[in-house]
Amino acid sequence: MAHFEIRGTNSSGKNVKVFIESDSIKNARTKARSQGIIPLSVTTTDAANINKQPENLQQNFASAFQRVGFMEIQNFTRQLASLLTAHVPIIESLNALIEQIDSVKLRPILMAIRQHVKEGHSLADGFALFPNVFDRIYVNMVRAGEASGRLDAVLARLADFGDNQVRLRNKVSGAMTYPIIMIVVGAVVLLVITNFVIPQITQIFTDANKVMPLPTRIMIGVSGFFQANIWYIVFGLLGSLIMLERYTKTETGRVKKDKIILKLPLIGSIFSDLCVTRFARTLGTLLKSGVAMISSLEVARNVVNNALFEDAITATAVLVTEGKALNLALKQTQLFPPIIIHMVSVGEKTGDLENMLLNVADNYDQQIEARLGKLTSLLEPLMIVAMVLVVGFIVMAVLLPIFEMQNI
Repeated sequence: MAHFEIRGTNSSGKNVKVFIESDSIKNARTKARSQGIIPLSVTTTDAANINKQPENLQQNFASAFQRVGFMEIQNFTRQLASLLTAHVPIIESLNALIEQIDSVKLRPILMAIRQHVKEGHSLADGFALFPNVFDRIYVNMVRAGEASGRLDAVLARLADFGDNQVRLRNKVSGAMTYPIIMIVVGAVVLLVITNFVIPQITQIFTDANKVMPLPTRIMIGVSGFFQANIWYIVFGLLGSLIMLERYTKTETGRVKKDKIILKLPLIGSIFSDLCVTRFARTLGTLLKSGVAMISSLEVARNVVNNALFEDAITATAVLVTEGKALNLALKQTQLFPPIIIHMVSVGEKTGDLENMLLNVADNYDQQIEARLGKLTSLLEPLMIVAMVLVVGFIVMAVLLPIFEMQNI
């Protein structure tokens, strides 16, 4: 059998290069077409060059895998789990999914993974070629599933993990949507009033050459300030936000930002619970899938998305490596709540740590939902009261001079 280097284009129009083993150029072209590649040139190569394929594939598909949707990965994972549960071989499962998949972004990636598996590599190694699509949790769980011979069950568990993450994210974003819309609409309305409505009304009062009441003078002053400095204010806010964003991307800035967030009333406790549930669910899912404790802690560290919790998990991993129990290591960080430390201790004693961590995550999901509901119910009346006070002040500032002019 000879080895051929085939250059061509895939279904999304990207230039690709693959290595195919075949007994003739004709059959090599046929195999390339079966993978969804239109051959443009075929040259004979040696087997040593095949080892370069993962790098070439990663470069060729770099533009393709950056925008693959999360739900597309979820659907692929569940379908692959179903096929493997039905005892369909991996290559045939990938062939079936490639044929029926609608995503022009995901299809060439799966074709590359299929080719990589055909050459004798593991499925996890194929997923690892595209870290922007398949993160470390995904790759590590698939690798553990292959090692344990329970890849179908691990993939199903991975899909459930993704569903829980989406559900939690939707809860948070859904709870914050209404307050954000109210703030934006209120700010726009106030800008319109202060820059267009108030100047026309106050012109009548200023033409009368009368001493205006204090609320009216304040309203006129604020309106004049916004009119004279509106662009300075806009660009100043934009510049401040850009500088703040850049600062928070530095290590020092990120630590300060995360520390401030955790200390905020109401919001801080929600973010703390989010970090705990991400840690518990990720660690529990990885351990249940057969991933080693230290590797699971390293992956969980990258999921919490908070510098303080990341440092705490790093310290925990070091203590566990030295032989300390997980619950004692978590307690020593002085960041995790007592309830999770107690449940981890029980899980370690009973040998059911994985399910105990997943139970912790479920409990904290409910706690987050309750706190989000409390926050939303508190924000809505506060925002209404604030809008009433602002509008009431404007009405009073307009009506007071009118009443004074009528009394003259």
